[in-house]
Amino acid sequence: MPAFGINNVGLGLVFIIFAIQCLLLTRQVNERRKSESNEENRTHFREGVFNGILTAAIMVAIGLIYIITGLGTLLFNNNVQAGVELLYPVPTDSFAIYFLSLLVIFIGGFVIYEYLTEKNIKNPPPERKIHKLDLEVSRKAFHVLIIGILAVYLVVGPLVTTSLYEYLSTPAYALYGYDTADLSVIDSGQLWAMFGVTAIFEFSFLTDLIRIKAPRWYPARMIANMYREKEKETLGPHIYLVGGILLAIIVFPAPIAMAVIAISGLGDATATIVGVTKGKHKIHPKVSKKSWEGCIAGMIASFVFGFIAFIALALSPAYNVFGDIGSLVLTGLIVNAAAVPVFFAIDYFTPSPLPFSDNLLNPILIGFTMWGVYSLFLL
Repeated sequence: MPAFGINNVGLGLVFIIFAIQCLLLTRQVNERRKSESNEENRTHFREGVFNGILTAAIMVAIGLIYIITGLGTLLFNNNVQAGVELLYPVPTDSFAIYFLSLLVIFIGGFVIYEYLTEKNIKNPPPERKIHKLDLEVSRKAFHVLIIGILAVYLVVGPLVTTSLYEYLSTPAYALYGYDTADLSVIDSGQLWAMFGVTAIFEFSFLTDLIRIKAPRWYPARMIANMYREKEKETLGPHIYLVGGILLAIIVFPAPIAMAVIAISGLGDATATIVGVTKGKHKIHPKVSKKSWEGCIAGMIASFVFGFIAFIALALSPAYNVFGDIGSLVLTGLIVNAAAVPVFFAIDYFTPSPLPFSDNLLNPILIGFTMWGVYSLFLL
């Protein structure tokens, strides 16, 4: 019989290693901050330090969750039923490990290819001047793509899980003891959303480390121009967003997690694009560069998209626990209304005077706010 839980432990250790690498990078950024004479650059490096520490803390939290649940099954309840009740059910817990192995092979192959072709990439071509709006739209496109997780929650997850376990229940896999009855304890949407976001995080984090420490071997140089100057020596903003969203998927109830993803992706993207194109009235020029137009558009988009995502997921058969449609709508209105002022505060105060990325704070603070309101007043 396989050792159920061992791959959850292994994946948890991977996140702990990522956290250590993040802290080492953060220490380098802090050393640059101390030696920097330009005050604006010092401020940028300060943001990198705070974001790096918080990102490392998120990785440690995710890693410990995987390790603790995996060890519990591995040491005390090593059977099929306990295996499918894991955060990453058996055998899908191995997929993220396999993907990481393939990713390392891909990066190694890219390095060998670049070395053999002897490309002179120590002197990259000059950067093209990109219009500010084009830059922001390109950067926020990643936020919008994250909403594809909705499809994973609602459609792809249940279909793939059913097909996988029906296949594993055939006589050829009788040794492992799988049964389609085990599907009743699996949250298919959460499972495949976690896998998708974990795979994105593994790819993004490893390639970003290469971009910073060994840019000659960076496999995505075509998007290097999308980084702001202050981000070129720190982790990219997409790392913060994916890390925060992964924690939200793991920690929060599925409808709340989905609303958090919609707000973090579409709400933030709307605020930025409207602010860049229509923002003429600064809220408080001495405190923040944000405009009323961008903030108001972001709050409206956050409420609307968050409510739609919450309702869409809560109405699906796997999560419909609210009893009647009236209770569901009221719950969605209340928890998303609670998220709006938090979104405004994060959008207004970051990255100055709060030295954090909104990509990090949105999934965490908005998620805990919505979960807290739901737990205190609506359960």
